Amino acid sequence: MFRCRFAGLLFLVALPVWAQPCEAPPNVKAAIDAAAARGKPLEERTAAAGKIRDQFPSDYYAHRFYQELFVANGVFSQAVRDEYKALLDAHPGDLMYQMLYARTLKGSTTREAISLLDKMLERQPDYALAHLKLVEIYSAPVFRDAGKLQAHAEAYWKGCPSSLSGYTYVTHIDDADFMGRTAARLRNLLAGRSDNEALGLYGTLWALEFRAVPLSGQDPTRERIRRDAAMLREVDTSKHPYMLSELGQAYQMLGDKDGAKWVSEHMPRRTAPLGNPAMEAINQWRRDHPFKAADREAWNDALLKQTEEWIRLWPDEPQPRYERFTTLERDQSAPLDDAVKAAEEWLRVYEAHPAFMSPYMQVAQFYSRQRIRYGELPGLVEKALKEAAPTAPPTAPPAPVSDLYPPRSQPFVSRPNNSRVHHMSSAADIYIRIKKYDRARELLAQLEPALTEALNTAPEAEKQSLRFVEYMYWNNVSQLARIEGHKLEALVAQRNAFRANPSSNPQADEYQKTSLREAWKELNGGDAGFEAWMAEARPNVTPAAPPAPKTPPPAVANTEMPWTALAKPLPDFQMSDAGGKTWRLADLKGKVTLVNLWATWCGPCRTELPYLEKLFNKVRDRKDLTVLTLNTDDNLGLILPFLQENKYTFPVLPAAAYVDKLVPELSIPRNWIVDADGVLRQERIGFGPGGDKWVDEMIASMEKARPEKK
Repeated sequence: MFRCRFAGLLFLVALPVWAQPCEAPPNVKAAIDAAAARGKPLEERTAAAGKIRDQFPSDYYAHRFYQELFVANGVFSQAVRDEYKALLDAHPGDLMYQMLYARTLKGSTTREAISLLDKMLERQPDYALAHLKLVEIYSAPVFRDAGKLQAHAEAYWKGCPSSLSGYTYVTHIDDADFMGRTAARLRNLLAGRSDNEALGLYGTLWALEFRAVPLSGQDPTRERIRRDAAMLREVDTSKHPYMLSELGQAYQMLGDKDGAKWVSEHMPRRTAPLGNPAMEAINQWRRDHPFKAADREAWNDALLKQTEEWIRLWPDEPQPRYERFTTLERDQSAPLDDAVKAAEEWLRVYEAHPAFMSPYMQVAQFYSRQRIRYGELPGLVEKALKEAAPTAPPTAPPAPVSDLYPPRSQPFVSRPNNSRVHHMSSAADIYIRIKKYDRARELLAQLEPALTEALNTAPEAEKQSLRFVEYMYWNNVSQLARIEGHKLEALVAQRNAFRANPSSNPQADEYQKTSLREAWKELNGGDAGFEAWMAEARPNVTPAAPPAPKTPPPAVANTEMPWTALAKPLPDFQMSDAGGKTWRLADLKGKVTLVNLWATWCGPCRTELPYLEKLFNKVRDRKDLTVLTLNTDDNLGLILPFLQENKYTFPVLPAAAYVDKLVPELSIPRNWIVDADGVLRQERIGFGPGGDKWVDEMIASMEKARPEKK
């Protein structure tokens, strides 16, 4: 018996390196599982990984386990890269060491990794491990290539047909046939398995199955998921706690409220940050009382009443005080004295028990708007600026940056603190109002380079709000210049403010431009040169940032921005809606179309959609206007239950892949006005207060885009 086992081990070691198994051999896997036990210090795990590598020097998985302990933000340390380059140099031509070295290059010099992997496949086309690594790379945003991703995935599964690896990387491929084949293969692999790896892939399976069928053909998929959910519900969640999340997702796709309630009841109660019971109570109240724009006043009244109970229970917690102040602040009918008292109480409790939500700038802005307590404003403003100041020492080494992601969508990498930019802008505005001009000038001088950096590094959703900061910056510069008698400087700043954030109202824009023209004539004595002056290059505070190489995930736009004029013909498309109707670009020709981009998980979208439904019902019988929506959910199983629950009837196309190709940096909600020729003419990002006024304004904007009658 011993001799047979020893002979088997010799055979494994003697295998050519390209024939490394698709999974770790049982003895290596057992050693890795023991060394990877939770709770062990990193030093102990690193030492154990080194011993495993020394024990199995010819095993790829032993080396891989060791390498994975030297990764930060998806980038391998320089030390491990150097170590495996030296090992490759000592084993020239050895595919295993080429593979291991290529792994260490992913994230830092990924193009070099691709080149090395391609050369390996030229030499050994069926080397499955190289195909799998290229699957990972071609699914990353910067290197995303659906054709190569699909080809390498198929090659890997051909070489490793029983492996569960690779499936999580292909859920965004826009090929229904491929998705159907892949889902069927994965479902067969999962049948009868109850290990952690298999149980954790049901969410991926469902995503693949939904992408394989149109919205109108999802019923058979839901029946399979219903059976899966019944089976998974029997799993011991104390041993597999993540299964509750999988089941929650399944019940959400099924629209099964009883199932979702069962999951909620069995889900371990997570404490709020730092075990804060007040925060947990507030979060639970918000979950139990979702905000609805149509019931805004009643919702505010209920929240205000609830804050009294929270304050009684937790008198030393700042969060209930914050909730009470913000509720009173946005209620225009609330007595001013009540809001002031709430502000004072929030400040008092926060200073005794600091929390993550600071009151200083918000209260200062409130006092400033109400033109009260000017004497307290400098102290509040300076405290806010101090809190927003950078805390990292200037000598701290920069965090590793992965080249798999665009600079503006790096996972886990901190960006400049844009809240400081907003605070500096608000502080300058307040200091001008209370006539502290020297301090305002000092802040504006600091704000200019900080705003430039923020505009160059922020994702598009954040950049929209930063453009309003830029507008305020130039407004404040203009105010100071006028106060100091510098008329030309004030005029230049006023022009820059106009160009930084134009109004959504063309008449207001024209009024501002007329005002600028009059001021120009007053200073220069004539009309000549005004248009050229208006068209001068923008100042350095808004340099153009290079576009991101690929599309980052959608961001939520929490602020409604002005309309932006465009002239962008839409590319053709062919997609089916929930009723089975196939839509093409030609279906929009002859009408002005409002196209709304949204997702089920997007909070502002959920607030906007009831008004979009009203708008759709108002124009559904018109021959000159129409409404279409493009859903950007990754999980297509969520769309129909969401529409059914909310009784929405507007047409919905599952368009994530189409939108990804069309919008460089997607933020939602987003509305497009497309003219009768299929040309995108106007775009507005974000959602404002809503109401019938929003509906009427949208219809008016659509009507302006109609072709002129001859």
